[in-house]
Amino acid sequence: MHTLRKRIIAYFLSLFTTPRVKEMIAGYAQIFIGEAGRYTTGIKTEAIETKETFTILTRYIRQEKITREEKRKFKKQVVDILRSSGVFVPVMIIPLPFVGTLLLIIMDHLLLSMHIQLLPDAFYPKEKKELLTPQGIEKDLKKDKKFIF
Repeated sequence: MHTLRKRIIAYFLSLFTTPRVKEMIAGYAQIFIGEAGRYTTGIKTEAIETKETFTILTRYIRQEKITREEKRKFKKQVVDILRSSGVFVPVMIIPLPFVGTLLLIIMDHLLLSMHIQLLPDAFYPKEKKELLTPQGIEKDLKKDKKFIF
């Protein structure tokens, strides 16, 4: 039993240390780091926009004059807050944060391939990276076919 376990561990160790598998894992890790950065930037932008929205709400409660542009901005941000809470809360209920983040990335890319933006606009940069378009996702999948076992 003990030797079988050692042989299995040796097999997986040799499998995961081959250059091809190392390259594949490094590629996926790089994609994950890039996407995690996009989500971090999106969360920061949403926090700033929510703070501005709170300022507008405070001025409205004090019965100060609010411009049409501020009303539009307020409505858009409230929709973004509701949209993000509907996405983030269920995903983050999963006890393991890494799994929740991974699930969010997979779900987002799956829906992006169907032309559905799940997250608020702050999570999708103005300059479209190829990965954030359905064509970019298809191109990336075709490129990564060499990694499929």
